[in-house]
Amino acid sequence: MNLYENLRSYSTSGIYPMHMPGHKRNPALQMENPYGWDVTEVEGTDNLHHPSGVIRELLDRMKLVYGTEESRLLVNGSTSGVLTAISSCARRGDTILMDRNCHRSVYHAVYLLELDPVYLYPETDETTGIALGIRKEQAEEALDRHPEAVCAIVTSPTYEGVLSDVEGIAACTHENGIPLIVDEAHGAHFPWGHRIWQDIPESAIRQGADLVVQSLHKTLPALTQTAVLHRCSDRVDPEQIQRYLDIYETSSPSYVLMASAAQCMEWMERESKKGFKQFRECWQTFCRQAKEWKCLSLWERQGKDPTKLVIQSGPLTGRGLSAILREKYQIQVEMEGAGYVLAMTSICDTEKGWQQFAAALTEIDRSLWQSGETMPERQKKLSCNVPIPAGTKRKTLYEALHCPHRSVSLADSLGKTAAEYAFIYPPGVPFLVPGEEITSEVLEQICQAQEGRLNLMGLKDETGKSIRICDE
Repeated sequence: MNLYENLRSYSTSGIYPMHMPGHKRNPALQMENPYGWDVTEVEGTDNLHHPSGVIRELLDRMKLVYGTEESRLLVNGSTSGVLTAISSCARRGDTILMDRNCHRSVYHAVYLLELDPVYLYPETDETTGIALGIRKEQAEEALDRHPEAVCAIVTSPTYEGVLSDVEGIAACTHENGIPLIVDEAHGAHFPWGHRIWQDIPESAIRQGADLVVQSLHKTLPALTQTAVLHRCSDRVDPEQIQRYLDIYETSSPSYVLMASAAQCMEWMERESKKGFKQFRECWQTFCRQAKEWKCLSLWERQGKDPTKLVIQSGPLTGRGLSAILREKYQIQVEMEGAGYVLAMTSICDTEKGWQQFAAALTEIDRSLWQSGETMPERQKKLSCNVPIPAGTKRKTLYEALHCPHRSVSLADSLGKTAAEYAFIYPPGVPFLVPGEEITSEVLEQICQAQEGRLNLMGLKDETGKSIRICDE
């Protein structure tokens, strides 16, 4: 079975998607034969890199809807937006502030520009190990120590929907004369939803950020790879943005993807009010049912994006709960943690889909309660990820990836300098970055990921038994 046949089979399998993309394969969203729409820059179709016709009209409409200085359509995903944003603000060798739990595209920018990152370390939730938000005080302290920093970038919301103090951080960076970039890839629905339901957070666009990157496809009805880069102030030169977009954005942008983004904008303008009202009702009903669970639990906290459902798996591992949902109830969640699963919802979820998910979890919870299962001691430990350690930096990221290296066993790597990443994907937040000292905490986190059967990535050795170190 080839990929095309596999996708066709999967689409008709009856599995309900509690995961990205945000269109949720909702049958109300239709597109004609994509081959008929797949064209290039010919007369009448305009040009994404030099828009003057229908694409210019779309960009102008987006600028008006979002209230920005400029909104640029991306078809290389938020990754191209993040790379463009950082490159537009920093020169080679500059110092930048970044939260340690940034997306790997930020680390790629650090590597490409040989930047010197100053990490802002989030606190972690005690029960789940989930990274919490960055506070204004952390940015202030970092800037006091590093006044040479040229920009700051934070991730808000995170993969799990946790928010940082964007407004406070923006005030802090602006006081120091530098711009703030916000990776709001998972918050493309914020500008639409907040107006209708206050529990949906306010967008960074309205909280003082200078550049904001959003993935349309993650939480809105658009095809994968569609995203937007918003310029919200004049602190960043628009010519620089255009220069780097020409570098990081494909020179052959997909018209199918651009048409999808255009349809998404029109659909949201027409249906978002009704959609978020229905979403709120479904969410509230789901939460009422979740309060009755005795083994499973819904993880929520003040200010968190409600569209991200973190279900703590009780006596099960996250992987175990995910497998039951998929194999018995035909529901696929977005991500498996050690002691939880992450389900992503959007206004394209159907009422029937919400009911199916709630009923499945309630039945699983009842079965666990009746069987008298409790969380094993080892599982209790696994359910709390080790906080991301502040490893000693011995080399820059660029130096570490280009220096001579060798592979050693994990046991022999303690105290050595890493020549590769280590992270769990998703979400892809590295707990080890090339150039950092390999500590006992890092080795413990690798072992925990392996024992929890999480998707450990970054290591060249896929068995996870060895790691590359700088040959010093």
